[in-house]
Amino acid sequence: MSDEMLSLLIGSSLRVENKEQLDEFLARPDAAEVVKTASFEEVFFAVKHVGLADSMELLPLISSKQVRGFIDLDCWRKDNFVRKPFMEWIAAFIQAGPEETVRALSGIDELVVALFLKDLIHVYEVDRDDPPEGTQLIFTSDNRFGVEPVEEGEPTTIGMLILDALFKYYPALGSRVLTSVRYTSRAELEETAFQNKNRRLEAHGFVDYYEALSIYAGPEPHETHALADKQPSVEAIPGEERPGNLPALFVDSLMGGPFLIKAFERVTDPADAERLAEQLTALGNRILSANLVNLGELEGIRPALSEMRDFLTIGLEHLSGGRAELGPELLRKNYIQTIFKIGFDQVAKLRADADELARVPGFQVAMLDTDDREFVEALRRFKPLVYSSSGFRNFESLADVEKARTRLNALHAMVETFVASFGAVQQTLSQTFNTATMHFVLHGTFQPNPINAADLQKWLAQGFKLPEIEVPEPIQPFAAQWWSELRGELEPLVGKKIDPRFIASLVVKL
Repeated sequence: MSDEMLSLLIGSSLRVENKEQLDEFLARPDAAEVVKTASFEEVFFAVKHVGLADSMELLPLISSKQVRGFIDLDCWRKDNFVRKPFMEWIAAFIQAGPEETVRALSGIDELVVALFLKDLIHVYEVDRDDPPEGTQLIFTSDNRFGVEPVEEGEPTTIGMLILDALFKYYPALGSRVLTSVRYTSRAELEETAFQNKNRRLEAHGFVDYYEALSIYAGPEPHETHALADKQPSVEAIPGEERPGNLPALFVDSLMGGPFLIKAFERVTDPADAERLAEQLTALGNRILSANLVNLGELEGIRPALSEMRDFLTIGLEHLSGGRAELGPELLRKNYIQTIFKIGFDQVAKLRADADELARVPGFQVAMLDTDDREFVEALRRFKPLVYSSSGFRNFESLADVEKARTRLNALHAMVETFVASFGAVQQTLSQTFNTATMHFVLHGTFQPNPINAADLQKWLAQGFKLPEIEVPEPIQPFAAQWWSELRGELEPLVGKKIDPRFIASLVVKL
């Protein structure tokens, strides 16, 4: 799938994934304009693809507001500020020179800068404080503050370079930062900076974890376009950009959904495409928040974005009846987050049905065969998964959902019929059924009573041949598999002495 097919949704040409592509991009005459008009997410993911060390030539093109976005995305783990990634970003700008350092710092929330410095220095206000005798102070250029480093090493070195650059090129900001360090507790700095960060990121869909989880709540019955989803979840912040251009990383994830791409290809109205790009970016960011993804690690981002692609595919297939040509109209009428919810709801219904199966009286999921047990347990997860012999994966299409529903319905019908026939079951269903089979062969009644080893050995001396046994229709497909397993275990024992301890397919008396 070429980029041109999604050009209306991509919105910019900042598609950089390695150093070679970055060099080619920087050679373009419009490189500065592309970076300037890109969202901070686009630039952030481009830098993460290439690596900060190899992106130095890109830094002069980055705006101070974009740097603030980088720090917001990369330097918090839940509500805790993490200084290592902050140091990496600032060190990169320091290498570019003090003026670049100040330009970057001017965009960052000054409380974050103060928070970083709070653990590294003591600040004394010369006219008001009386430092302990013998304190070695470094005075600011205006002689208003004296700074005492409290630890050694790279963090303090970076901290002092920050202050040096600020008081050389932006002393007013330097004074505000040191005032915050001097008079504000670390807890208050971190709490206020965290709240500021949240407000900024909420405008881009990066909402609180618990609020983000609301995307996994299906729409109201018979609802196809939720008005609540259309309303902005947060108040716009003056000067803060809204989600717009779809980051290349998001586009790449959508490329794996053929049905979704066919629908998007038919969106030709630029206004519709711009709206979709904004909504897709906000939804992707919301999903990353709900999955507690560390945005600095691209490998953790991709699985979450594939979830966005898959549930959007299922939702759009459900609404359109599988007709991609209806996509543009449905995308125009329905908010993209609602389509995601509808898709997830189709899968969540399987979870509800699997839970209902698990509640059948006299039955436990552990009684199923291994593959069926894994299949049911995979459906009972908060976000249900497809299970097959090759392992677990996301539901990727409505066909996956229907296939799972058919299998689950067959299991439910079998279990209800089985319990009705045998009552409360003690062993696995296959063991119970095969034990009843052998009891019928030996004694003429289809009861799951334990088999005498001598009787079984005597019967096997004549060979392995099961008579025709009528079973209820819902059990028939499973019976064929269970009898096959019984044959596979007992046929090699024909004419041999039996050790009941090693018979697994039925219950044999020791």
